[in-house]
Amino acid sequence: MKHIFILLMFIGFTHQSIADTHTVNAGGFYYNPASITISIGDTVVWINDGGTHDVNGAVNSLTGQEYTNPESFGSSATSTPGATIYTHVFTIPGTYDYDCSVGNHAAQGMTGTIVVEGTVFDVIAASESHNTLETALVTAELDDDLKGNGPFTVFAPSDDIFDELAEGALQLLLNNTELLTSILLHHVHSGELMAADILTMDGMTISTLNNDELSISISGQTVKIDMATVTTPDLVADNGVVHVIDMILTPDTTYTVMDIIENSPVHSQLKSAIYAADLDDDLKSEGPFTVFAPTDSAFNNLPEGLLENLLNNDIPTLTSILLHHVHADEAIAEDLSNGMMVPTMNNDSLIISNDGSTVMVEMATVTTADIPADNGFVHVIDMVLVPADPTSIDQYVSKDITYMYSLNLLGEKVNRFIKHQIVIDIYSDGSSVKRYNFAK
Repeated sequence: MKHIFILLMFIGFTHQSIADTHTVNAGGFYYNPASITISIGDTVVWINDGGTHDVNGAVNSLTGQEYTNPESFGSSATSTPGATIYTHVFTIPGTYDYDCSVGNHAAQGMTGTIVVEGTVFDVIAASESHNTLETALVTAELDDDLKGNGPFTVFAPSDDIFDELAEGALQLLLNNTELLTSILLHHVHSGELMAADILTMDGMTISTLNNDELSISISGQTVKIDMATVTTPDLVADNGVVHVIDMILTPDTTYTVMDIIENSPVHSQLKSAIYAADLDDDLKSEGPFTVFAPTDSAFNNLPEGLLENLLNNDIPTLTSILLHHVHADEAIAEDLSNGMMVPTMNNDSLIISNDGSTVMVEMATVTTADIPADNGFVHVIDMVLVPADPTSIDQYVSKDITYMYSLNLLGEKVNRFIKHQIVIDIYSDGSSVKRYNFAK
C-alpha cells in the first residue's frame, strides 16, 4: 500500500523565480539586437521604432516552411511608432528563429534569433503548472542539483495532481526532508531519455536517483511510467529533459501512523507522550491502526499540570489515555457511522457522531480526516479523549486546581459517573475534560 504522497497536504507557499525582460527594437528592415540569448522564463518585448512591422515565429516568410521552433509565436502588424508590437514569455529552452512577414522585410534582412537557455529545474520553475513541484524541490534543496551538468530526465507531476491531495498534508512531509528528498529523486533519472527513446523501452525499467526503479509500459503512443501517463513529453533543457506526468510517483517506502505524528507541526505534545509511554515502536509496526490524534492546542486545553504530572508520575495511566485514542483496525471517515462504538486499545470504546458533514469522536471534532499511512490512518481531532473513569485523572491536576462539577450537553449539572452520556468535567481554573461515560 503506497500512501506516501497521498499524505501530502500542501500549504501553499511558492518559490518565485526571478525573470528578466528584454527589449528588441524593430525599424527599417532591422530587429535590434537581431540575436539575443535569454534564460527560460524571461520576457521579450518588441518595440516599433517606425514603419509597419510584425513578429512572425510561425512560418518562415522566405521559404514558406514552418519554423522548427520549440513553440510558435507571433503578432499582428503594428504601424504606430513607439508601440509594443508583441510580448512573449519564453518557457521552453531552445533556439527560436523569426522574421517580419510584412512586405519584403524578411528578404531585406529583417530576421532575428532568440536562444533560450535553461536547466531542467528552470523548465519546472518557469512552468505555470508546476509551482507545487518547484516548491518541494526548493524545500528539499534539490534546485541547485537539477541546475547541474546532468543530464537528467525529470518526470514532473503538475499542480492539478497536487490539488487533489488531502488538505494540509504536504506540511507533514516538508518537515521530513529525508523522505521528501527520496520521493522527489524517485522522479529523476540520471541520463537523458527523450520520448522517442522511451517508446522503444516497453516492459523495461529505468533507475532513479533514489536508487529505485520505474517501470515503462507502452500502448500505441501512450507512455506510462509506473502508473503515471506522460501527458506532455520532451520539454528539452540544456542539461536534460522534462516529461509532464499525471500522477505522483511513490517509491516503495514505508510511512507509518507514527511517522505522520512525528512529522506533524501540530502534534509535538502527542509525540512526546507517545515516546514517554514507549508506544512509538508499536505504532510503527504492521498494524493496522486508526489513530485519533489530538493537536497541541487540544493538549493545552487540559487542566493545568495534568499532562506534565502523568508524564512524570504515572506512565500506566498516560499509556491508557493514549491507547484510548487508538483503534486496532482501519477506519476511514466514511466508515464512522452515527452512533457507532469504536473499540480502543485500552479495552474501552469511543462513540461516534456523524451528520454526513462533520464527524465527532465523543466531544472531539475530526478536523482532518483520513491521513493514510502504510499501517493505517490518522484522523486529527481538536480535543483529548479521556477514558470514562474521571477519578483516574483528578489526582494529576495541579494542586491549585480542583474538580467543580459536571455538565451534560444541555448545560445541566449531572453526576459525573452517569453512564451512556457525554459528560463535561469543569475545573476551578475554567478548564474542562470532556468524556463519554461508557459502561464497561
